[in-house]
Amino acid sequence: MNPSQSPAESPNMKAARNLSLSATAKSSSHAVPPPLKVAVIGAGAAGLVTARILLRHGIQPILLEKDSAMGGVWNYRPNSSTRPMYRGLRTNLPREIMAYREFPWGGDGTTRSFVTHGQVKDYLKRYAKKFGLEDWIRFGCNVRHLKVLKEKASRVNPQWPKIRLEWEDVGAGATGGEPCRREGEDFDAVCVCNGHYAKPFHPEIPGLQQYFQGKIYHSIEYDDPSIFKDQVVLCVGGRASGSDLAREISTYAKKVYLSDTTCPDLSEQQGEPIQKGNVAWVPTTMAVNADSSISFRRDCRDTPKVDCIIFCSGYDYHFPFINEESNVDLFALPGERRVMPLYEQLWHAAYPSLTFIGLQHSIVPFPFFELQAEAIASQFQKEINKEKLNHVWTLPSLNDRIQAAEADAQGGGPKEMKRVQDTHFLGSFQWDACIKYARFAGICDENLEKYIRTNKAIYDHASKERKRLFPGGIDSYRSNSYVRDDEHESFQVYFIQEEIAVDA
Repeated sequence: MNPSQSPAESPNMKAARNLSLSATAKSSSHAVPPPLKVAVIGAGAAGLVTARILLRHGIQPILLEKDSAMGGVWNYRPNSSTRPMYRGLRTNLPREIMAYREFPWGGDGTTRSFVTHGQVKDYLKRYAKKFGLEDWIRFGCNVRHLKVLKEKASRVNPQWPKIRLEWEDVGAGATGGEPCRREGEDFDAVCVCNGHYAKPFHPEIPGLQQYFQGKIYHSIEYDDPSIFKDQVVLCVGGRASGSDLAREISTYAKKVYLSDTTCPDLSEQQGEPIQKGNVAWVPTTMAVNADSSISFRRDCRDTPKVDCIIFCSGYDYHFPFINEESNVDLFALPGERRVMPLYEQLWHAAYPSLTFIGLQHSIVPFPFFELQAEAIASQFQKEINKEKLNHVWTLPSLNDRIQAAEADAQGGGPKEMKRVQDTHFLGSFQWDACIKYARFAGICDENLEKYIRTNKAIYDHASKERKRLFPGGIDSYRSNSYVRDDEHESFQVYFIQEEIAVDA
C-alpha cells in the first residue's frame, strides 16, 4: 500500500473522520485543535496494543510496519535465518497471563496453556480485528530515519519537539527491480515498538575464531532440528531458548551439551557433567582449545570436541532508524544491553515525544506493554487537557528526567549483583513496575491490582514447575492448563495428557 495515501476507509476510520469534521464545524470561538499525529513503529504485540490504547484515548495512530503482515516476531517463516521464531516453538508462559488484560485468552482448564507460535499469531489477529487496528497499519513501510525537529513544537506539549520519520515503501520497489520509494512525515509523537529480537548477540570466547573447526550458529538461524542428525552439538546459553533447542536437537543428535551459567558446581561428582539421556548439562563455556576441543568452567573435567556451536545468547537492542544522520542522543552499545537516556525506561529523557515500549526483558510481555501504553497515552491526554486531568501523574521537569535517567543507566538493574547488562532486567520485579505504570496512567485500582497479583501467582507457579525440571529434558510443565481466579488472586491448574500438534 502506498503510505502517502490513506487506507481504504473502514467504519472505524469513517467514525474518526466524522468526529474530526464535526469538531471543525463548531463555532470559531470554540475552535478545536487538529488531532494529534502519532506514529507507532512496528505492528507486533507492542505496536498493536499501543495503537489500541491510543485509539481508546481518542488519538489516531499511524502504524508503520515493514512486513506485509502484523505480528512481529510471531510471524513464522520456515527456514528463515533472520527471524527468531522456529517451527517447534511453544510458549514458556501460559496464555492466561500472556493475554492483554482487555482481551482474555484461555482459562478453560481442558486445553494446554502453553501454546504454539501459530496460536499466538492467531490471537494477535483476533485482537486486531476486535479493535479495528488493521485499518491504521501501513504495511511495507521500513522506517530508515528518525530526526527530532527541535524548531517545531509538538501539539502534545509546546516544549516537546515534533519528530520526523522517513521510510521506504517496500512494496513500491517489490517488482521490476525498481528502487523503493522514500516517504516521510512529521509527527507530534513517536512510539518505538520495533522489539529487540533482530540483532543477535555473540559472546566472545577465547580461541573460537582461531581454533574451532565446526559450524557456528545463533539461535535466530535455528528452525529444523533434523539437520543436526548424528552430530555433537554445544548450545551456549541455558535460558528458555537454549533449553528448548537442546531438547529438540537431542532427538536427532548424537549428543548435546547445554552450557549454562546456572549449572551447579560439578566438583562433588568428580567434574563430570550432569547428564540425562544424551543431554549433558555443563557450566560456562570458557575457551576453545588449540585442538578445537571445548573447555568449560574449571570444575568440569569434560573437554569435548563438537561438530557445531549454537549461541542461545540473546540479542542486542537495535534501532536502525536512529543512526549517524539522526540528531537524537540515544545509546545502545553492543554487548551492554542498555538503552539510554530514558526516563522510567519508557520516555526519552530529553524528548518525551519519543517513547520506547517493551525494552524490559524477563517479563510477561503483552500486559506489560499494555500498561506502558496506558502510561504514554495518559500523558498525551494530560498535556492536552491539563485542567480536566489534574488527577493524572505528570512527567517531571527536564532536569529531573535527565538526572533520573542517568541514575537508572548507571544503576546496574534491580538485582543485588549490579551489572550494566541487567539494566532492563525485571523478573520478579516486574509486578512493581506494572503497578508503577498503572499509577502513572491513573488507572490503578483494586481490580487491576488483583489482576496483577493473579498474574504473579500463575507466573511463579509456572516458573517453579519449569525450573524443577532438567534443562533440555522433558518439558512436562507445558502440559498444564490454568484457570484464573482474579477475585481470590489465585488459580486452578490441571494436567492435560493429549499432545498439541506443532505448527507446520
